[in-house]
Amino acid sequence: MKERIGNIDTGNGNTTNLVEFKNTGNNMAQPSSKYPSYNKDLGVAKVGDKFAMNINVGYSGTEAAAPEDITVNLELDQAALQLYNDQNGAEFEVPPTSVYAFPATAVIKKGSNQATVQLAITISADFDYNKTYAIPLKIKSTSPAKTISQNFGSALYSFLVRNKYDGRYTLTGHHNRAPYDFPYETEIHLMTTGASSVAFYWPDAESYGHPIGVGPDNDLSWYGSAISPVIVFDPATDKITSAYNIGGATVISLYTGAGALSNLQDQSTKTIYVSWMYGGNPQRAFFDTLKYIGPR
Repeated sequence: MKERIGNIDTGNGNTTNLVEFKNTGNNMAQPSSKYPSYNKDLGVAKVGDKFAMNINVGYSGTEAAAPEDITVNLELDQAALQLYNDQNGAEFEVPPTSVYAFPATAVIKKGSNQATVQLAITISADFDYNKTYAIPLKIKSTSPAKTISQNFGSALYSFLVRNKYDGRYTLTGHHNRAPYDFPYETEIHLMTTGASSVAFYWPDAESYGHPIGVGPDNDLSWYGSAISPVIVFDPATDKITSAYNIGGATVISLYTGAGALSNLQDQSTKTIYVSWMYGGNPQRAFFDTLKYIGPR
């Protein structure tokens, strides 16, 4: 997505100062978007973790500073969220109220041109890692009354959270179905799908899925996105407790038969060892070792 570094609202030719949301990092909205969007990558987070994101409001125009204290009243703006999603092809949702809190007001002090308050973010028990969250805010009013920007009177504040198993890995392993039983080695991204689950994403295929070895020189193919494993961990022990398929109706489950790996993540190295199969068939098993490279 193209980044827009700055915002300027001309006020439709009006030289009066405007009260508006100011940039909090890069504006991640598309150029055609009416409202700006700011994103914060919270990195790896677990239930109970807390974060903060700045909300900047400003007094912009020909006057360099506010002539008096200006109280800016803030509220949620569901209409702005819907319009933003429509204009940007996004699927943001407002999270449960246990996840976020923001002050009802911000005060731009006399002689200043900006105030900063904080959006509080809590990874609560009902935080859904499968959803993309954003807090759409609106400048409802000011006291004393000032002109509110038409384009930057609303803004979205989104945040990205990953679980501790998320990341870039070097995948090595083999499949036990001839003639697709050659060893494979490639980069795989494990993508957060829940508080303790990750899906296999194969960058070379630009899709969720899993490679197979079809030749002696690391010749790779795949069954397509119809076989897209997700592995689920017990975060207390880092053992893999189950596996399932997000690509279709074919069942994916853990393999625990002859030659099975330990089905866990070694926290000392962050290496993951997992064996899984599809269709409930032990002759359709994969034996994977994933060595951690770094964050996505």
